[in-house]
Amino acid sequence: MYEKFGQFIDGKWQQAEKKETYDVINPATEEVIGKASKASSADVQKALKSAEKGLEIWKNTAPWQRAYTLRKIADLMRERKDVLAKWLTLEVGKPLAEAVGEIGGGADIFEWNAEETKRIYGQTQQSRFPDTRVHVYYQPVGVVAALVPWNFPIVLASRKISTSLAAGCSVICKPDTITPGAVMELVNICKEAGVPDGVVNLLSGDPAEISNELMESDIIKKVSITGSTRVGKIILKKAAEKVQRVTMELSGHSPFIVC
Repeated sequence: MYEKFGQFIDGKWQQAEKKETYDVINPATEEVIGKASKASSADVQKALKSAEKGLEIWKNTAPWQRAYTLRKIADLMRERKDVLAKWLTLEVGKPLAEAVGEIGGGADIFEWNAEETKRIYGQTQQSRFPDTRVHVYYQPVGVVAALVPWNFPIVLASRKISTSLAAGCSVICKPDTITPGAVMELVNICKEAGVPDGVVNLLSGDPAEISNELMESDIIKKVSITGSTRVGKIILKKAAEKVQRVTMELSGHSPFIVC
């Protein structure tokens, strides 16, 4: 099932440099669904260079064009909700109806941010000096690392990718090893919608190795993570060393109550 994907770098699906893979398990049957590509350090470096190149293209793309592309992604997600939902059910174990609902939520997020793209306004303020105005311009922060969890992979990947694209940033998305296929399918939709090469990249593989190498790079300017408090603390410490901006949603597990 994963053969058509791999690592998504510079607008192309490609196998990892070392051609290593890892098993993806169906939680309902505990059977192996397939073998997904496992990124190495060389793949991470390729993705960083790709995203750096993509940033120069995307930040200079007119907001209206960015908005059109995001809206196209939303439309394609709705058209292919059955395919995306199947991935969620196989990898996460959600009932199909719930999986379809998550796809709709992800598409809505892309549609919302398509409109927000047009409203990234600056400010004009009074100065302390007479006959002077202060103009504030908002610019893309740079390359974003998007660390996506397993429980809501489509909704949370949609939130991280769409906001990055709306702001004019390029992004490197790292799905959880439990649910790589669903996010791979979403990234493939981004490509089909016309996102330029290098703007959206995907690295699949060992979470700690990929995250550490991304955080150590001067190319990464912002990190968005949904995960545990333990991992969040590690990310925050690493981000502080390079003064990288961080958005965190931590420890969102629901309680399991036995009556």
